[in-house]
Amino acid sequence: MAGQSPIKVSAATKERIRYIAALTDATQAEVVDRAVEEYAARHADAIAAGIERARSVLAGGETAIAAHLLDVPVEDIERVAGKRRGR
Repeated sequence: MAGQSPIKVSAATKERIRYIAALTDATQAEVVDRAVEEYAARHADAIAAGIERARSVLAGGETAIAAHLLDVPVEDIERVAGKRRGR
Protein backbone atom coordinates (compact mmCIF):
# COMPACT_ATOMS: atom_id res chain seq x y z
CA MET A 1 0.00 0.00 0.00
CA ALA A 2 1.47 3.36 -1.04
CA GLY A 3 0.10 5.30 1.88
CA GLN A 4 -2.83 5.56 4.20
CA SER A 5 -5.23 8.37 4.85
CA PRO A 6 -7.85 8.47 7.57
CA ILE A 7 -11.51 8.51 6.57
CA LYS A 8 -14.38 9.66 8.72
CA VAL A 9 -17.16 7.16 9.28
CA SER A 10 -19.79 6.83 11.96
CA ALA A 11 -18.94 4.89 15.10
CA ALA A 12 -21.34 2.14 14.02
CA THR A 13 -19.65 1.80 10.63
CA LYS A 14 -16.21 1.77 12.23
CA GLU A 15 -17.37 -1.03 14.52
CA ARG A 16 -18.75 -3.03 11.58
CA ILE A 17 -15.47 -2.62 9.69
CA ARG A 18 -13.54 -3.78 12.75
CA TYR A 19 -15.75 -6.85 13.22
CA ILE A 20 -15.71 -7.79 9.53
CA ALA A 21 -11.93 -7.47 9.45
CA ALA A 22 -11.53 -9.69 12.50
CA LEU A 23 -13.98 -12.30 11.23
CA THR A 24 -12.48 -12.48 7.73
CA ASP A 25 -8.82 -12.29 8.76
CA ALA A 26 -8.37 -9.07 6.78
CA THR A 27 -7.15 -5.65 7.76
CA GLN A 28 -9.63 -2.83 8.17
CA ALA A 29 -8.03 -1.12 5.17
CA GLU A 30 -8.59 -4.24 3.08
CA VAL A 31 -12.25 -4.37 4.10
CA VAL A 32 -12.74 -0.73 3.09
CA ASP A 33 -10.80 -1.20 -0.18
CA ARG A 34 -12.91 -4.22 -1.12
CA ALA A 35 -16.13 -2.43 -0.19
CA VAL A 36 -15.26 0.55 -2.39
CA GLU A 37 -14.31 -1.73 -5.31
CA GLU A 38 -17.59 -3.63 -4.99
CA TYR A 39 -19.61 -0.40 -4.68
CA ALA A 40 -17.96 1.04 -7.80
CA ALA A 41 -18.66 -2.15 -9.76
CA ARG A 42 -22.32 -2.30 -8.66
CA HIS A 43 -22.91 1.38 -9.38
CA ALA A 44 -20.87 1.76 -12.57
CA ASP A 45 -23.88 3.12 -14.49
CA ALA A 46 -24.56 5.83 -11.90
CA ILE A 47 -20.87 6.77 -11.82
CA ALA A 48 -20.76 7.00 -15.62
CA ALA A 49 -23.90 9.17 -15.57
CA GLY A 50 -22.26 11.47 -13.01
CA ILE A 51 -19.17 11.79 -15.17
CA GLU A 52 -21.34 12.64 -18.17
CA ARG A 53 -23.26 15.26 -16.13
CA ALA A 54 -19.97 16.83 -15.04
CA ARG A 55 -18.67 16.81 -18.63
CA SER A 56 -21.86 18.48 -19.81
CA VAL A 57 -21.69 21.18 -17.15
CA LEU A 58 -18.03 21.87 -17.85
CA ALA A 59 -18.68 22.05 -21.61
CA GLY A 60 -21.32 24.70 -20.94
CA GLY A 61 -18.70 27.16 -19.70
CA GLU A 62 -18.57 29.40 -16.66
CA THR A 63 -22.24 30.33 -16.76
CA ALA A 64 -23.37 26.70 -16.79
CA ILE A 65 -20.95 25.85 -14.00
CA ALA A 66 -22.26 28.71 -11.84
CA ALA A 67 -25.85 27.69 -12.52
CA HIS A 68 -25.08 24.11 -11.58
CA LEU A 69 -23.30 25.08 -8.35
CA LEU A 70 -26.13 27.44 -7.37
CA ASP A 71 -28.83 24.99 -8.55
CA VAL A 72 -30.57 27.63 -10.63
CA PRO A 73 -31.39 27.85 -14.35
CA VAL A 74 -28.64 29.13 -16.65
CA GLU A 75 -31.00 31.92 -17.71
CA ASP A 76 -31.00 33.29 -14.15
CA ILE A 77 -27.21 33.55 -14.15
CA GLU A 78 -27.22 35.17 -17.59
CA ARG A 79 -29.85 37.70 -16.49
CA VAL A 80 -27.93 38.64 -13.35
CA ALA A 81 -24.63 38.80 -15.25
CA GLY A 82 -26.19 40.89 -18.01
CA LYS A 83 -25.48 38.27 -20.66
CA ARG A 84 -27.71 36.92 -23.35
CA ARG A 85 -27.50 33.54 -25.08
CA GLY A 86 -25.60 33.65 -28.34
CA ARG A 87 -23.32 36.53 -27.34
